[in-house]
Amino acid sequence: MANYASAVLNTAKYKVDEMMNRAEFKAKPSTALMKYLKNTQFLIPATAMEAALATKATDQQAVSINLLNKQSISTVSARAAAHTGSINDSRATTVTFTTYGAKFKWSYKGSDRSIWALSEQVAAQIRSAAIALHSAIETALLARLNTYKSQVVVSASPRGGSWDGTNFIFGIDNTDFGYWMQKVKGFMRQQYYTDTMEAVVDETLFQEFQRIANQGAGNASNLAFQVGGVTPGVTEELTLDAGYVGQGYIFPVGSVGILPWIPQLNRQGFGSAGELGGEYTTIPDPLGSGLTFAVHMYQAGADNNSAAGETQDVDVEVELSVDLGPVEADSSTSNLTPIFKFGVLT
Repeated sequence: MANYASAVLNTAKYKVDEMMNRAEFKAKPSTALMKYLKNTQFLIPATAMEAALATKATDQQAVSINLLNKQSISTVSARAAAHTGSINDSRATTVTFTTYGAKFKWSYKGSDRSIWALSEQVAAQIRSAAIALHSAIETALLARLNTYKSQVVVSASPRGGSWDGTNFIFGIDNTDFGYWMQKVKGFMRQQYYTDTMEAVVDETLFQEFQRIANQGAGNASNLAFQVGGVTPGVTEELTLDAGYVGQGYIFPVGSVGILPWIPQLNRQGFGSAGELGGEYTTIPDPLGSGLTFAVHMYQAGADNNSAAGETQDVDVEVELSVDLGPVEADSSTSNLTPIFKFGVLT
């Protein structure tokens, strides 16, 4: 039954505790989102982020981030008295924001005939909305990693694996499954990336990472030496390309980030649910991502007699939302990024 009708107080009823209710409110991992949030401080300095968000007055306004180009400089074999060079250039990247919203409603009298307190009902709805938002954001960011993966490599014949120049995937031979971290780090070194790496991987590769990371030093086949320098996180919705038993994305620390934004009226706080136009406010993400959601609420009279409420009732319509602008470090070379897709071949 919908609208809490199953909890109407017509018989003696029990309420489950929070532990038992956790199974209902399970949420898929938000690994890609947390990687983007974690690395924002490296990719986008705090001053640049504050400036970008301060100048973005509406959800229609664009934001750009400026980057310096690596200059192409020719070397010489002899000194010159009147040497000449060229001036470097820079480029601007426009940040595309996407709005993610989730809506629900509750009524003032919705708990009068129920075993559930109004605060419990609304708290459950807020958590449900946050779970829905996280799911949509995670799907979008995983698709973005795939879109922005590099199509360019230093060599089309990398050592330690193979390069699929059609689908742009670094392939690791199945016989090297237990060495996937070493192989992919070696591939990144061949792209001239020697920094600490972040990775988003599927369940198969993550389980192998856990097995390797927890091998004892006295084990004759100890493979834990390769764990350092890469931090994998597991995702449960990465669809494998044909011919792979496990896949993921790898990129240097600080090469992705995300700009969160909510409207100024929400940040300031305005109105109330009972006023014309409703209330604009904020709420921290209850799932602990560190994001702040914009909240808009307005109310209207309703007949909720058949929905565990009363004939004369008041509905409160609620929307949680956030605008997110993902950013990936790019290059002045077309289709070259520091994000690479890789996988273990069948």
